[in-house]
Amino acid sequence: MPRRSIHFTTPVDADPALHRSEEEPLPPYPSDESKRATNAPPSALAGTDLSEFFGPAGPLAQALEGYELRQSQLQMAEAVKRAILGQRHALIEAPTGTGKSIAYLAPAILSGKTVVISTANKSLQSQLFQKEIPFLRKVLNRPISAVIVKGRSNFICTLKWEKESKEQRYISLYDRMDEQFRFVEQWLEETETGDIDDLPFVLNNDLRTRIVSFPDDCLHNDCRHYEDNCWVNRMRDEAAQAQVIITNHHLLLNALGLGYAGERILPPASIYVIDEAHHLEQIATAVFEVMVTDYTVEQLLGRAIFKEHIGDDEIERLRHLNALAFQEISQRSRDNSFELTGDLEAALSLSAALSELGQRLKRANPYAAAVEQAAKLGERPDPETAERHRSYELTVTAIHSAAESLKAIGGSRKDGAVVRYAVRVFDRRHVTLEVHAAPIHPADLLSAYLFHPEDEDGEAVGRTVICTSATLATAGGFHHYKARCGIREVGEELILPAVFDYPRQALLYQPALPAYDYRNADAYYDAVAAEIERLLEVSRGRALCLFTSWSGLQQVSDRLQAERAGVVWPLRAQGDAPREALLSWFKTTPYSVLLATRSFWEGVDIPGEELSLVVLDKLPFPTPGDPLHAARMRALEEQGRSSFDEYMIPLMTLALKQGFGRLIRRSDDCGVVAILDERLTSKAYGRRSRQDLPPARFTREFKDVHRFYSQALRSPAEFALNVWSVGDDAQGWRWQLVRLFDGRAETRSGRAEAATPEQAEMHAALDGLQDLQRRIRRAGQDCSRYTVELRCSRGAAQWLAEAPAQDDLYGRWAQVASVWQAVLPRVVRGD
Repeated sequence: MPRRSIHFTTPVDADPALHRSEEEPLPPYPSDESKRATNAPPSALAGTDLSEFFGPAGPLAQALEGYELRQSQLQMAEAVKRAILGQRHALIEAPTGTGKSIAYLAPAILSGKTVVISTANKSLQSQLFQKEIPFLRKVLNRPISAVIVKGRSNFICTLKWEKESKEQRYISLYDRMDEQFRFVEQWLEETETGDIDDLPFVLNNDLRTRIVSFPDDCLHNDCRHYEDNCWVNRMRDEAAQAQVIITNHHLLLNALGLGYAGERILPPASIYVIDEAHHLEQIATAVFEVMVTDYTVEQLLGRAIFKEHIGDDEIERLRHLNALAFQEISQRSRDNSFELTGDLEAALSLSAALSELGQRLKRANPYAAAVEQAAKLGERPDPETAERHRSYELTVTAIHSAAESLKAIGGSRKDGAVVRYAVRVFDRRHVTLEVHAAPIHPADLLSAYLFHPEDEDGEAVGRTVICTSATLATAGGFHHYKARCGIREVGEELILPAVFDYPRQALLYQPALPAYDYRNADAYYDAVAAEIERLLEVSRGRALCLFTSWSGLQQVSDRLQAERAGVVWPLRAQGDAPREALLSWFKTTPYSVLLATRSFWEGVDIPGEELSLVVLDKLPFPTPGDPLHAARMRALEEQGRSSFDEYMIPLMTLALKQGFGRLIRRSDDCGVVAILDERLTSKAYGRRSRQDLPPARFTREFKDVHRFYSQALRSPAEFALNVWSVGDDAQGWRWQLVRLFDGRAETRSGRAEAATPEQAEMHAALDGLQDLQRRIRRAGQDCSRYTVELRCSRGAAQWLAEAPAQDDLYGRWAQVASVWQAVLPRVVRGD
């Protein structure tokens, strides 16, 4: 049980996953005006000179040591101020380093109005709540009430916890208690939130299902803990009184879509800040779509209520209908993702059967009479009856919801407004097929719910929406974004200049590679892998290589990790481990290389020397065969418009900007972005997209890349010698000799009488240096003019440092190494 009781004054009964028709009316919230009286004077923002606030003698400078005025941050704050005072919307592209969080937080807080800040990821929410807002409390010298609002599935359900505790106590009589359960039990005595994100581990799925609150199993005001011991209600009560409410795009759109009923989930506000706003259309599509899987009905039928109230024969009949429905869909195509057209008769039959069952169960509710009798007497039913009644009703609601979802994906009546498509699933337990009915034009919904809502009288609701991101504009403006998000009127449009010194810090490189040809894909990927290997030699690894497809990633990964021809650098590919584990490995492994696909094109923040090379294999166009993209392109073409110009190119440009943005994260970062797609220069749209990228120097010459890294790393080496031990007997070796200014390389392997793998590496180093020495002398040059970088394992470097001078192998090494200006060991492997 949680340590303290939690008291509430506002009855609630809303959740975004329930049908709107099931929502009960809610009491009104305190108006913005009543909050404004307690949070800030109405004139505070209007009377604040932001140039002084952000200036060198202002409160920010006094609170932050080493503070420097950033003109772009001030520009953004002034635009936000104008938008708030004028009750207009604002679109602001703020590059990395602008300081956009403070730029929108300060004016919003000074306005005294309620502000909702919506982000696309939890890390930014935590940064706002734990760092930026406490900082502004200090700067403004005033209290700022703030809360993070999350969905209920982030919180422990006290009722479910009670039941699980009893079960675990019983199990402990015969077996060990679940270790995660024991930790959570102690944690609940200390937590003030009940938020499972605060746990130092991820709950396993089985335990999470049994103890966490979910929309389809919450009993709401029929729960005995509803009034004084519910974590979700506590969070929502705090939100109702807060000035700053931090949430995510999914919950924001869910709440707005529910209208008045959604105001308990997310209190209404005068100001909405949509940070990471480039995700808005994609998330709106996910929020407003209908999705069912081949496990939806099967999971529903597993509820205890079915075993108690309907017979086994009917359960089996429904399972059979479910199998037929998804078999019909699966047989429509062999593709992994495919559009659905026409009516799906088996899905509609399953929908009808579920709808009939739901009606029958509703009429046969065994708890309804007791609840009605208690209501007539002006009493509440006993807690157990109330909970069973609500649980029964929730199941009936879930049945109707499943029936409606199957009707939506099975019927063709709304085709044109929605696109129905199926996706095969290979990595989830129980689920093999997802079926979606997604809005083709979520802009209409975003306009109605977020940007241009109207009240019951058809009057416009006054609010300010600030959309900001590092990647929001295309072709020098916001035309594409406004069209995709249904924004009709905007007060402020601002594209801020780059903060970092890109001409000095970054180089954009495009090699002369052949265009991709599916008829000769092997030759293309040979060239891509060779170019990446050449780049890794001068960057010394430290690279994030981003691909537009899984097949491209795998083709290059196989080549770079080939047993007899792989690179010397530590290398992993997406799929080798979970995303966060891969990023942690990359950050902590010197000279590492990570190959990844589209999910790593954004949200990866690796400042410092760990990342100095970003490689993009192709221009990241959406896949035209994707049913959702295809439907949206078709809709534009039917209007006589160019889907390529108005849809594909802007989306590609935004993704390209995201990929480029992985490189420079702070003022002392430096590195190279290599785009290996010839269309960047050969096509007009490629050249236009390049203009939307940060103003890095552009080159097509590899020697410029070598010069950039030589200066950045202060490395005098003209050559690199990579050495390996090969085989299990410590006898084999391999070397690769690289001429760094053009990346040309040659390889040789052999065997030697070596006692350890480290000695085998040294035999490789000896042979490689002697080979290079012969080449230089044949060219009439003196070896003493050149420096060689020796890349080896930690063990080989340690052997060099500790080997006795009288050792024969070390003596030969010292003699060969002495003819060079320098031989610089570099440990690139821990083995």
